[in-house]
Amino acid sequence: MKTVAALAPNGANLSGTAGQGSSTPKKWILLRAVEEAREPLGLKSTTLNVLRAMISFVGGDQITADQDDHHICFASNAAIAKRTHVSVQTVERHISTLVELGLIRRVMSANGKRWARRDRQGRVVTATGLSLMPLCERHAEFIQEAQRHADRVLEFTVLRDKVSAALARLRDLVANDTAISDLMTTVRNALRRKPDANVLCELLAEISVEISEVTQTDTENLRDSDNEIEGHKEDSLNPEVKKEKLYQIQVSPDQMERSFPRLCSELRFAKDQHHCDRLMDDIAEYLRLGQTWYAMKSTFGPAIRFIVLGYIFQRAENIQSPGAYLISLMSKIDRGDMQPTALLAQNSK
Repeated sequence: MKTVAALAPNGANLSGTAGQGSSTPKKWILLRAVEEAREPLGLKSTTLNVLRAMISFVGGDQITADQDDHHICFASNAAIAKRTHVSVQTVERHISTLVELGLIRRVMSANGKRWARRDRQGRVVTATGLSLMPLCERHAEFIQEAQRHADRVLEFTVLRDKVSAALARLRDLVANDTAISDLMTTVRNALRRKPDANVLCELLAEISVEISEVTQTDTENLRDSDNEIEGHKEDSLNPEVKKEKLYQIQVSPDQMERSFPRLCSELRFAKDQHHCDRLMDDIAEYLRLGQTWYAMKSTFGPAIRFIVLGYIFQRAENIQSPGAYLISLMSKIDRGDMQPTALLAQNSK
């Protein structure tokens, strides 16, 4: 299919940040990138608090190398400790951690002290202390690491949800729970803890086998008879086949404009598909669609994400809880009870 960004002329920017792409991000944005990558970096909250305090001592809104006081924190450990409400020894320990992780660099004088020399106007001419330039130099790296971690978390969350949903489906099919009591106990115990992804995959496969043995027929026996919107039913026992079919769904720009003019208006100035995805994420945040929206990225293609977001966005004023509504829609699509293209037909009426 054509990308959603095909609707937008090149060179425009909906977010109002035109011309800022080449500038250095503000220092608090640099910190936020580190905070979002805290788990893969192995950072504790106290370490982040110490880093936050150091950034607050740096002059200006940006961390740059043009002036020493724009990237060097020359505040004493005692001053940092006072601002973070911890002991000096704790500050020293966490500064060492930040240096080891390459988040800051020591720019020390011969005597190991931190100081700043000022001119007659009071401006810092030269300084020694702790340089925060690595935050700027590694900003893109931190963003990528945070995204990879978020993708792993979402993939794991989706897998947990699939196991839970499959177990619920099996319970609906089995008249006597005692026949699957051991499997149910194993799955419940695994879900209560933080299981390995491989364990969840094995459990999902085992549940799928049990479902196949119970039904011994096509998946028509597994589908609910109520709340059907339209369209033919997908094979819920073969997620790979269903996923491939869903990824093959194509929607033309004309269909998009006709069905979801509100979303298309917001995306009209997207530069490319990547920019379009970011704008859609912003709209999803505005609608408070929660983690379900991000989980869709590992399960469904861009066409379905656009259709679902456009459908909810178009009717946002009439939906009490967009997040819960999204979960309901995706559940129906995932079970095969509804074709995503049915939403196009409904919205174009």
